[in-house]
Amino acid sequence: MLLAPIACAAAFATASPQSLTAAQAREDFDLALAAVEAGLPNITWFQSPQDWKRAKQSARQALHAVHDDVGLFRVLRPLLSRIGEGHLSLQRSAMMRAEDARARGLLPVDLRWTEAGAWVMAGWETAARIPPGTRLLAIDDEPAAELMRESMSALGHDGTIQTGVMRELDGGGYARARQWMRGGADRYRLRLQDAAGTVYEQVVDGIANAARPARVEVVESPVARLEWLDPHIARLVVPTFSNRRHREAGSDYREVVRKAFETLREQGASTLILDLRDNGGGSEGNENYLFSFLVREPLRKYAAVKARGATVSVRDAHGRRYTAEVYDRQELRQQLRTPGDQLSRRNEPPEGLMSHWEARSDVFGGRLIVLAGGNTFSGAAELCSMLYHARRALFVGEEVAGAYAGNTSGYRWNIELPNSHMRLHVPLLQFRFAWNELPLGRGVPADCAAPPDLPGSNRDTALDLALQLSLRPWSHDALCAADLRPLHD
Repeated sequence: MLLAPIACAAAFATASPQSLTAAQAREDFDLALAAVEAGLPNITWFQSPQDWKRAKQSARQALHAVHDDVGLFRVLRPLLSRIGEGHLSLQRSAMMRAEDARARGLLPVDLRWTEAGAWVMAGWETAARIPPGTRLLAIDDEPAAELMRESMSALGHDGTIQTGVMRELDGGGYARARQWMRGGADRYRLRLQDAAGTVYEQVVDGIANAARPARVEVVESPVARLEWLDPHIARLVVPTFSNRRHREAGSDYREVVRKAFETLREQGASTLILDLRDNGGGSEGNENYLFSFLVREPLRKYAAVKARGATVSVRDAHGRRYTAEVYDRQELRQQLRTPGDQLSRRNEPPEGLMSHWEARSDVFGGRLIVLAGGNTFSGAAELCSMLYHARRALFVGEEVAGAYAGNTSGYRWNIELPNSHMRLHVPLLQFRFAWNELPLGRGVPADCAAPPDLPGSNRDTALDLALQLSLRPWSHDALCAADLRPLHD
């Protein structure tokens, strides 16, 4: 779905995009389309073949109005987004990013999006006096819920899950995504609701990108850490499953995890709060290693792990070939040829289709609460799916950003589109789980909803709620609703 023009705001001039001829735009579009259809093992996993056919036809018709890289992005990105594979990405070119930095007419508010709506985090220039925590109801008469639905076309996501997109839109993210898809505007008419419940309107001026302070990247340690909240309640924060990031920090992921569970056992922990809120995944198998300390018996995790073939390849309009190797000769020994002429992983060690191969004697048997949400993705989302299927944990936070049914990730095919120079990243392995209790395309839901707090609130509502739950019997469903407060309180 393409974003409609803004009804009540004049278009604001932006820096000049890179011009494309009709033939160049069509060449990049056709190459991108051919690559995703050649690389993704199942492009209609989260959509019907008929819907995909209609979406392609509609996007191809929209190419007639494309004259530059910006216009091509606005046609191609929504088409890719509807596939529902969050590991499939379209990176804006270096020239486009430079133009973005010089852009003007951006929305002058930073927002925090949740499943309950959107709240102002900060305002700039004419929006500077909007108090943080003010609820955004609409922009130019378009309600926040509609803006969120439209934002799903500007960013990648698994299935139909919104929480991962929400976290990307946090802060100035929505203003940037809106500018990508609509351009800037002179003015924006905001409908707002203050802490007392009063609804009012305020017209604010669009700002230059440079007027918004640069994002400060806070570099957190990637190393998992164990902390005690009381003598019998521990919190294990696992920021990543990446072996590389652990090595760069002078650590070994598996050794850290093993020692953490050894400490839990030695000190007699009765409840573990596993914090996966900022874990976007990492190295395959590390989610299984953690799972093996929480669930004793091995679990058949995947129904199948499939690839289109040992290599994938397409040609562009000039006959140039683009090829990616999926499996080398040694890896091919672990694959079976399917009736559909795809490759499917054998269920044999070391990888196979299982969570782990032998029951552990040192498994943690206490109560488990998992903190998860829109930044919980890829391997971390897989761990949540396994724990949810095993009925092992209580989930606090938001819907997990990774699809419960599985994902397409693993090896990646990187292609630079020759005319616009945008970079397409196509994941090549479909990891399909051996269960389907939830609606297709949705993530593990929160048993107790606790959206992220506004920055500067000095609160961690999700952690506070998890701690309260750990101190009481687990039959307190009412506690989940009663102990939460609106973001502006």
